Amino acid sequence: MKVIYQILLVLLFLLISTVDYSSLTLIVLVLLIGSVWIIDKKGKLRIPQYLYLAFFIYFFFLIIGFFYTHKNPTIDIKFQIYGFLFYLFLLNVKNFNFLRFLFILNFAVFAVYVLLYLGLLPNLWSFTVIGYRGRVYGPAIIPIVLISFYYLVNRKPLDLALGLSFLFAMPYLVLTTNLMNMVIAAVLLFLIIANFRKIFKPGYIVISILIIASSIAFFNSDFAPPLIKEKLPYVLKPTKYASLRIRIEDFGKAVRSEDFGVVQKIFGKGFGASTTIYRENEEVQAFSQFFTFQEIDNGFYYIYHRGGFLLLFIFFILHLYLYLKLPTLRAKLGFVFLVLFTNLLSIHYFNNVFYLLIPFLILESTNSTKLRFTKNLPNEE
Repeated sequence: MKVIYQILLVLLFLLISTVDYSSLTLIVLVLLIGSVWIIDKKGKLRIPQYLYLAFFIYFFFLIIGFFYTHKNPTIDIKFQIYGFLFYLFLLNVKNFNFLRFLFILNFAVFAVYVLLYLGLLPNLWSFTVIGYRGRVYGPAIIPIVLISFYYLVNRKPLDLALGLSFLFAMPYLVLTTNLMNMVIAAVLLFLIIANFRKIFKPGYIVISILIIASSIAFFNSDFAPPLIKEKLPYVLKPTKYASLRIRIEDFGKAVRSEDFGVVQKIFGKGFGASTTIYRENEEVQAFSQFFTFQEIDNGFYYIYHRGGFLLLFIFFILHLYLYLKLPTLRAKLGFVFLVLFTNLLSIHYFNNVFYLLIPFLILESTNSTKLRFTKNLPNEE
């Protein structure tokens, strides 16, 4: 069954954000939870108390959403339903090697992007393969982020498996020119390999300089996509980056257009809400129009819009609890950076069920011996 689970999970991941096949996601999730319920758990699912609490909170704000009768609410609501099913599977699958699965998933995403780039695979995730300035559109690109976080949580040092994972991840990270996940992956890798006791030793400094120099040489070579070269200068001056400025402008317009009263500021407008803003194109006025989003690219506003300051407060309290459960300073720093950076620039944290591996790894690796195969390693601090 483990092989079947791996195949279904890879399929589930690849179905995320597909143009015409996203409805199959529910079928795959039902197969996963049904199989683990019947085969692994013999009809008795494990449901911890904190999952009941999560469902109660979700149901409360879902009722608020029904009260406001949002248009097309299932576009938003389905992600939470998918999330509960996926997390139930994670909790109940027996003796499943999650790290091995993430390695397989990482290679699968690499293979898909190579096939897309070579024109050997139809693009199921977009209407085109090559976008602006050479960007390649395809499936989500977070496997390397999840692998790196797994290493931090379980205090695993840099090894050949992680090195090969980054080797496979670099092509799809570069092809998508997604700076958000490139930066997150780079920061997590740094936290894994950085030895603060050796940081001022000559050998360590030389190796660091070689890595930085080779990276600069690559990004200035003809092999790097043009869009990457355009984006890199904004790493040191992010406030001038056009995409970030658009996100900031969208955020301001969204807050003003909602015009929340006191009740809405406390409780939000419930799950199923969407945001409509007007984008003005100063160069070509004909392109100026209203845009309706499941949500603007800001995960914190996603939470605020649906649950006001109450849900936002719950979100931060729960993440503070997860932060305190982490075993090392490196894991804590990686967790904070991942959550903040992802939610400031996207809503992927809420519409991609695989981000639930993050709280699962934290809670289950500290509450059981199932994942803590490194528990005898000495603390880094």
